[in-house]
Amino acid sequence: MEIKSLPDIPQGLIDAAARGVLVPFIGAGVSQLAGCPRWAEFADKVLEQLVQKRVLRPAQRSQLSALSPRVKLSIAKITAKKAGVEIDYATLLHKTTDWHENKDGRAVYGHLSALSRWFITTNYDEWLDRLFPGTDSNEEEQAESAERREQLRRNKLYRPEDFRADEFRKPDTVLHLHGALEDPDGMILSTRDYIERYANDRHHVGGDGENLVLSFLEFLFQQRTILFVGYGLEELEVLEYVIMKAQDRSGRRSREARHYMLQGFFTFEEGSCDALREYFLQQCGVELIPFSRDEEDWRQLIHVLEDFVGKLPKNDPLTVQDFREMEGLVNG
Repeated sequence: MEIKSLPDIPQGLIDAAARGVLVPFIGAGVSQLAGCPRWAEFADKVLEQLVQKRVLRPAQRSQLSALSPRVKLSIAKITAKKAGVEIDYATLLHKTTDWHENKDGRAVYGHLSALSRWFITTNYDEWLDRLFPGTDSNEEEQAESAERREQLRRNKLYRPEDFRADEFRKPDTVLHLHGALEDPDGMILSTRDYIERYANDRHHVGGDGENLVLSFLEFLFQQRTILFVGYGLEELEVLEYVIMKAQDRSGRRSREARHYMLQGFFTFEEGSCDALREYFLQQCGVELIPFSRDEEDWRQLIHVLEDFVGKLPKNDPLTVQDFREMEGLVNG
């Protein structure tokens, strides 16, 4: 498959945008453009903070270096609890809280804001919580608009009891699937956290004994078109967990792609790209949309999203409302 700087947009994404059912699903690769660490780097920073707090010795950190990020975070969480210290996740995720001075962050999240009014993320950072303006031709006007909207926030869902379709349908909503900084104890970091969050044994239950997280994922994957953005190869373990659990619940296992993933490659990685494309299509029902990193590396994602914004249809509010009403009749 040819790896282009600006990839072709699948018809399924065009249709989803027109119907107002496109939901970007955001990974750490997006927030990295805004200065946040990637998944593996975040795990290393957590261990380093424990070394600085003298909870871990440098030799112990070195011994843990070859482990996966999830295992590192599991050990860090257990170690910190045992020592009675708190991990300051906020300082590890945000180098600065001066959001509007970050040009790349403002650009990538501005483009995303122009794609949809609903977002899912496995990130803990707060970039998606703020309403950044879309792309304005005049940079001065854009900065002024951003300053005016600084206090505007999206409806933020991060507790499992709030993972409901009716809550998510509210305009300008972001759902933090793995928790948020407001509740460090509720952040999904360790192996045990993952097992409990996605448990089939109904560990986290609602009033009728259902797992609210799995029920929400079932709704999401059946009723919306997902565009995964910012998931590097080191985060595939996390992504597979989410997708496979949603499929197990819904029983959907098809080669027909209903969801999509933007993924960057160098053009010499065409073989790896083809293999991953076939894997995600067969195993997950997700179509890979590759883009070239040859010129600007991961920053190319900003240009890809800008291109998508320019080419995807802007849905008519009346059309979206008609679809919502039809959706309600079908689901009711």
